[in-house]
Amino acid sequence: MLLRQATMADLPQIEAIIRDGRELLAAQSIDQWQGTYPNTAVLVDDIHQGWTVVLEENHEILGTAAIIPGVDPTYKQIEGQWLTKQAPYLAIHRVAVSAHHHGRGLAGELFQRLFAQIDQAKNIESIRIDTHPNNMAMQHIIKKNGFTETGKIDLSDMGAELMGVKDYAYERVTAHVKVEHLVQTTPA
Repeated sequence: MLLRQATMADLPQIEAIIRDGRELLAAQSIDQWQGTYPNTAVLVDDIHQGWTVVLEENHEILGTAAIIPGVDPTYKQIEGQWLTKQAPYLAIHRVAVSAHHHGRGLAGELFQRLFAQIDQAKNIESIRIDTHPNNMAMQHIIKKNGFTETGKIDLSDMGAELMGVKDYAYERVTAHVKVEHLVQTTPA
C-alpha cells in the first residue's frame, strides 16, 4: 500500500469514493455530504492545491483525504477549546474509503500513513479534524487514532446546506508540539 499525492488522473476514482461515502452516510440516515458538498470543483481545487492524498494498492485508489495547511477558517471559532494555540497545524477534510474495501481498516491505515509523514515535518505541531455528530463510525476512527475531542465548530459559513450544523472537533498534537503552544487546562 502506498500513500501519495493525488493527480488529476485520480479524479474519477476519488469522485467514486466520495460517492460511496455519500451513499453510506445516506443509508445510515446521516445528513453529512447529502447536498452538493463536496462537489467536483472542491475536489479539483484540492488536487490543484496539492492537498489531496490517496491510499493506493495495485493501481487502485482505496481511500482519499484532503490535508490542508494553514489557518482553517472553519476552525477559527470553537465551542470548547483546542489543545494548542497559535501553533502551525494541518486540517484533515474529506476522508473517504472505497465501498469495495470496507472492513479492512483503511481509514486507520490512511491516518497512520499520514501521521508518519506529518511527524517528519518539524514545523507541524498538531492535526485538526471534525465530523458530523451522527457519524459515529468516523468519530470512532478519529478517537482510535489518537485525536482528542475539543468541542464543536459551526459550519454555517460553509453554505446554506450546512446552516445550523455543528460538527465535533478533534485535535492530535505531533511530536514537535512546543510547550508554549499547548493550552493549559486547570483541573475542575
